Amino acid sequence: MAVVKTVCGMCGSDVCGIDVHVEGGGIVGISGMREYPMNRGRLCPQAQAAVEMTYDRERLSYPLRSRGGMWERVTWDQAIDTIAERLGRLKDEHGAHALAVYQGRALLQFIRDGWVRRFMNLYGTPNFVRNEHMCAVPIRIGEQLTYGQPSIFYGFDPERTKCLVLWGSNPETSHLPTQWAAMLRAKKRGCRLIVVDPRRTGPAALADIHARPRFGTDPALALGLINVIIEESLYDAAFVAQWTSGFDELAEAARAYDPERVQTITGVPAEKVREIARVYATIRPAYLDAGNSLEHHSNSRHIIRSVMILRAITGNLDVPGGHPLAPPVPLADVELEERRPVGLRPLGWDRYPILVSGADFVPGDVLMDALIDGDPYQVRAMIIGGGNPLITWPNADLVRQALNKLDLLVVLDLYMTETARAADIVLPMADHLERTQLITETGYFGPDCPPSYLMLRKLVKDPGERRSDWWFWSQLARRLGYEEEFPWATERDAIDFQLAPLGVTVRDLEENPGGVFYGDPLRYRTYEKKGFRTPTGRVELASKTLQAHGYEAVPAYEEPAESPISTPDLGAKYPLILNAGRRVAGYTHSRHRSLPSLRRREPEPVAEIHPETAAEYGVRDGDHVTVESPRGEIEVKAHLTEGIPPGMISVLHGWPKANANRLTDHAACDLVLACPPLRAGLCQIRG
Repeated sequence: MAVVKTVCGMCGSDVCGIDVHVEGGGIVGISGMREYPMNRGRLCPQAQAAVEMTYDRERLSYPLRSRGGMWERVTWDQAIDTIAERLGRLKDEHGAHALAVYQGRALLQFIRDGWVRRFMNLYGTPNFVRNEHMCAVPIRIGEQLTYGQPSIFYGFDPERTKCLVLWGSNPETSHLPTQWAAMLRAKKRGCRLIVVDPRRTGPAALADIHARPRFGTDPALALGLINVIIEESLYDAAFVAQWTSGFDELAEAARAYDPERVQTITGVPAEKVREIARVYATIRPAYLDAGNSLEHHSNSRHIIRSVMILRAITGNLDVPGGHPLAPPVPLADVELEERRPVGLRPLGWDRYPILVSGADFVPGDVLMDALIDGDPYQVRAMIIGGGNPLITWPNADLVRQALNKLDLLVVLDLYMTETARAADIVLPMADHLERTQLITETGYFGPDCPPSYLMLRKLVKDPGERRSDWWFWSQLARRLGYEEEFPWATERDAIDFQLAPLGVTVRDLEENPGGVFYGDPLRYRTYEKKGFRTPTGRVELASKTLQAHGYEAVPAYEEPAESPISTPDLGAKYPLILNAGRRVAGYTHSRHRSLPSLRRREPEPVAEIHPETAAEYGVRDGDHVTVESPRGEIEVKAHLTEGIPPGMISVLHGWPKANANRLTDHAACDLVLACPPLRAGLCQIRG
């Protein structure tokens, strides 16, 4: 039996090193690569099911075209010729901007969009769509607005951090396997653990302090902590005086949020507000992990900015054991940025100027409005790669209406997803063990893990008619006349072109499966030499950029757009709070439910309900209940648990037959970050 070292792409989020066991030309097993620092031999349940997915009989195996409501098998040449002909006609008749391209997380967040963007720039459309306004980008923009650059992604230092705050974060189910293990190791060493989460998660059960704010009220809690830290002079006075701007404005804004008022808004006892502030501000260095759930509210900009400010004023920014800042990392550019159409802005640049200019993608709510209303123009064709917006985007019924407006929908995927069923052409794509692809970890993912390049290695010799994403985009480009800009005969040649400026080759990566590291060693207090990359050169407690765009310079509290307080008439009909953002370790969004080993972990959609709430509605554990919101309804099985607060219903998204996103709202997004309100809507239940 041979062992081949490569990386795993099952979750589409984090990258783990794996040892693939090959025998008789087939893959027979997978284990964790011990020398790879991101996982050090540990594997999550999804990685453990990688072989199961590669050989899953439900995978797409050949191209399909929809004809009169029926699917017919076609060749790749027929499919690509059809797409090229339709896109050529579209460009002539309506302009290149009538095409939008969506790249989902199934393609791995570390496989950046270089080849896709290269094609788009050649074709002439600026409308690149992602779902990252719901994941990762809002946190990054919050850091950019406050510090001028992001902190390193997995910056927790288990040996030096003395206080760990998990705010809307559950690393037991959503981080790398090594992260929660490292946090447990630090806890055992004596690191204090504070968890801010309405749900009683695994980490919350182990916490020294667990705060359970009412869903969507986190900005008030954060401002209350800032209030206590300033009023009791617990902040790092020297750092604040020398390296921040806007402290007086922040102090004035926080003064209105004394712990007693915070208790009234959030439900967190005033004394617990004081306790959290005192522990976090005085036990240094501290690490505050801002979780993905903070990016799922109509007021996300306020909580995210408040968290960034808390890190800074307590002296935990860019110090060992705190939040090191990520230096810029050089990357070979393959996007042909100079060919991008001049004067043609992407959809949403006027609605979300900070997000769209900073992250360079179109948020989903903007795309849906353009599809349905034709404003500012009609998008007529979409190519969706590795995404399933009919299940993963909010307000799913409206998403279906929007996609039905398209003249052409092409889906590239591993499975016949709900979105693929709505397409005109569906193309079977290779998974992470069936293709060769460059992985670029473009940030420092921990004190001991600098940026690196790695390779997905093609280990399935004959994947049939499944093809890599690079192969599709290069073939389509050539059909449309861009042969000179896609001259490479193989993907290995194209990757060598990418790596050439760094003096690295595909062979180098294959010979170093743990990664070829690049970039300078991690350094601390880097701002002391050059300042911060903000307009003022300091940490901006009051953001000049936000102020210039007409937004609040300092955080404030806004009641969630949909709540018993902000929408009392709606609250009378829908008195329960809806959380549609729960995660489990076995699934990523709508993925992997066909795999038996993962399906056993969570076999069916359920609604978590507190026993008190269930008794009020006459619901017993295991009953089938209807969950209804102002947008739609689904039927799920009731699971009674004290792990969620009374008055709340928590559902897991990703199930086609009980699609939680039929309940969620796409419209009342955060004004700056476009975050949809997935976790604080309104609903009711019926037995």
